[in-house]
Amino acid sequence: MASAESSPLMSFDHVQASVTEFARGFNHSYYQPLHLAILNGDWESTKAFLDNDPSTLTAKITILGRTALHVAAVGAQWKLVEKLVQYMPANMLSELDLMGCTCLHYVAMGESVDSAKTLAAKYPSLTQVTDFKGFTPLIYSITSTRCKDMVWYLVLSTTDERPGCPFSGPSASQLVALLTAAGFHDITMYLLQRYPNLATISDSNGSIILNVLSKLPSHFQSGHKLGFWKRCIYHCVPVELEHLPPNQSSHHQSYFGNTIWDALQTLVPSIKLVRDTKLRHVNAVRLVEFVSSQASNLNDCQFWQSFVSADIIFSATSSGIVEILRICFRFFPDLIWTHMPNEGYVAQIAIKNRQQKVFSLLCKMPIIFKLLVLALDESQNTTSHLAARLASQVESISGSAFQMQRELQWFKEVEKLDHPLHKEVKNQEGKTAWQVFKEEHKALLEEGKNWMKDTSNSCMLVATLIATIAFAAAITVPGGNNQDKGIPIFLSDNTFMVFVVSDALALFSSMASLLMFLAILNARYTEEDFMMALPERLILGMASLFFAVVTTMVAFGAALSMLLKERLTWAPIPIALLACVPIALFAKLQLPLFIEMVISTYESQF
Repeated sequence: MASAESSPLMSFDHVQASVTEFARGFNHSYYQPLHLAILNGDWESTKAFLDNDPSTLTAKITILGRTALHVAAVGAQWKLVEKLVQYMPANMLSELDLMGCTCLHYVAMGESVDSAKTLAAKYPSLTQVTDFKGFTPLIYSITSTRCKDMVWYLVLSTTDERPGCPFSGPSASQLVALLTAAGFHDITMYLLQRYPNLATISDSNGSIILNVLSKLPSHFQSGHKLGFWKRCIYHCVPVELEHLPPNQSSHHQSYFGNTIWDALQTLVPSIKLVRDTKLRHVNAVRLVEFVSSQASNLNDCQFWQSFVSADIIFSATSSGIVEILRICFRFFPDLIWTHMPNEGYVAQIAIKNRQQKVFSLLCKMPIIFKLLVLALDESQNTTSHLAARLASQVESISGSAFQMQRELQWFKEVEKLDHPLHKEVKNQEGKTAWQVFKEEHKALLEEGKNWMKDTSNSCMLVATLIATIAFAAAITVPGGNNQDKGIPIFLSDNTFMVFVVSDALALFSSMASLLMFLAILNARYTEEDFMMALPERLILGMASLFFAVVTTMVAFGAALSMLLKERLTWAPIPIALLACVPIALFAKLQLPLFIEMVISTYESQF
């Protein structure tokens, strides 16, 4: 991976020494008006100064040894850059300042591709000029991920020629590291297809590209969490798979299909973000496949063992990047036996870091996985001991009770695959896996208990209120009763039957909800209770409560309609609409939690 040496800036001591020497004969007060005019984008004052003293066009006007063109580029005054180029002699465009940069090095860090084109048009070989460290402007353009067009332009304009040799020389490793870290995987693939030697560049930590990617889980689908609607868009949106510059890309999709998606992206900008995300994920996978393929084609066992190093496997496993592991295991099957000192095998690393997708991948190799699971670490911990540890990065789940449930599910799943004898095996601290689990989760157990009680108390209050209203409404029906027979006056009305049924359902469901929440309050709150018993009670209680709220509003709407329909025949419509408001609010606020609880309880996470 790129180290501190890959920084394009010169060291402070070197620059300071050069500045001190240059400043001795520098007339700061004379050039200051020109310097300020350029930084302010004042072309009239700049041109007047240059007309008065033409020598200042090529003179160094700052203590950092920068020309007027350098100053305009550093100040991001792109219009002035393009105007100054017209007056500047071509040979002066390659002039280096005391930082070791040409004006194109600074322009490359900006977003004005037109300015870069103007400079290159006047001095075509400017893209090949290197700074004091041997870096071309292309390296500088990747210091920001904001202007991909600038990177594409310089990739196409830069050749692998001396003095820089950016694609085969010493700076090639920094180039691929920066491109990969920036997420420009399509550009990286474009270069790798033109210069295959870049795919197998490595250092002491193994493959440069794989090492960088193994630390970037967000560049893969497995490490990128999307909401429900974005997930739907993600699976539907098409992506282009060619690794060509934007103006050279062909389209696999039909013109009609592309037009529709382009229009949708314009109307809904979030679709473009999802599409770009998917494209980055797809290109990252293809990049890993290409690099692994190139390494395997070398047919050098000793090389690829160092190329796909243990550090890469460890980073990919601990970050949960299952795509890297799947591809590496396909090209180099023996990597499954990678062992990291003090960390263990891939299975142990995945279990320690709660990487469920890696765990699921290993489960598809049953024999190998069983052998890996049997291994003990340096502290005589079994895989069950490792699963019993409290996760350092707890998954985002609503409520401590369901975090406790997820921890139990994980522990039980690992324990199920571990050898039965390991249940009673004690580690160096003399504890079994279950003892470790109980000790590690004491605080979370208490938090889950309090969360369950607080939630139940709040819901019980609402359920009690609904039950009281429903019971009172059943006794004092709308319109009253016939004084002679005691029969409700509106008994023959269909709306009255709607009221009676909905009121009865509201009473029954609210009482059922009360019983469920009461059962939660009276629970033992042991660790095992959080696995199924308590979540099921909470799910049933909330479902009953939601049904009670809905039927209560239906009963209320029916009662008002009966009372007002003789005078206001249109009354049922607004009453029904208004009754939907609290139902919708309740659903919006509580339904996401309810769905999450159901998924967490009944859907397998592994």
